Amino acid sequence: MRDKLSQYIEDHLRHPNPVLDELDRAYRDDDDREAGPPHIGKQVGAFLFWIIRLIEAREVLEFGTAVGYSTIYLAQALQETGGRLTAIEKDEGLFQRTAQNVRRAGLSGTVELIHGDAGEVLDRLPGPYDLILQDAAKALYPAMLPRCIDRIRPGGVLAADDALFRPMGVREELAGVIDEYNRLVFAHPQLTSTILPIGDGLTISVKR
Repeated sequence: MRDKLSQYIEDHLRHPNPVLDELDRAYRDDDDREAGPPHIGKQVGAFLFWIIRLIEAREVLEFGTAVGYSTIYLAQALQETGGRLTAIEKDEGLFQRTAQNVRRAGLSGTVELIHGDAGEVLDRLPGPYDLILQDAAKALYPAMLPRCIDRIRPGGVLAADDALFRPMGVREELAGVIDEYNRLVFAHPQLTSTILPIGDGLTISVKR
C-alpha cells in the first residue's frame, strides 16, 4: 500500500531543475554502477524546497551532499529566496561530482561547497541558519545535535534524513544512532519535532 501511495504522490511532483531528472534516472537504473549513493528522493526534496520558500530562508547548511541531488534541490529554492547554501562533503570523489552537478544546474553562485568533515567544519561556521539538513555519516547525527541547535535561529528548522531506518529494518549500526537522534530531538526542551514518513523518513525539528 505504501508503494502505491508513494507512487501516487511522486506522479504529481516535478523536479525544479532538469539535472535532478538526470540524477534520479541514473540512480533508478540498476545497471548504472556510477550513480552514487542513495539520495533524499523526490518527496523529501520537494518538501525541503517548499519549506525553504515558506520560511523565506536565506541561509541554509547541508551536511553530506552525495552527488548533489539534495544540494541542487536546496540551492534551487534558495535562488528564489535570494539566499545561499553552504554544503559540506567529506568524500573527495562525491565532492567533485557534486561540484560538477551544481555547475551543470547553473547554481554555482548560490552554493558554497566545502570539502571536509562536517563535525570539524561546523565549528568554523558562525550561523545562524534558517535551515540545516543533516544527511552526513549517521554516527554524527547525535554528536552534532547540540552544535546544530546553537546555529539555528529561533523558528529555524533542523531536518534529518533517513529517520525511519529502524522500522525499515536497516542494520543496527545505522538504525541505532538514528533512533538515538530521534529520541534526543523529541525530548529536547528547545525543539518541537515530528517524523514525516516520506522517503526513508525525515525528522523535522523547529527551534523554539
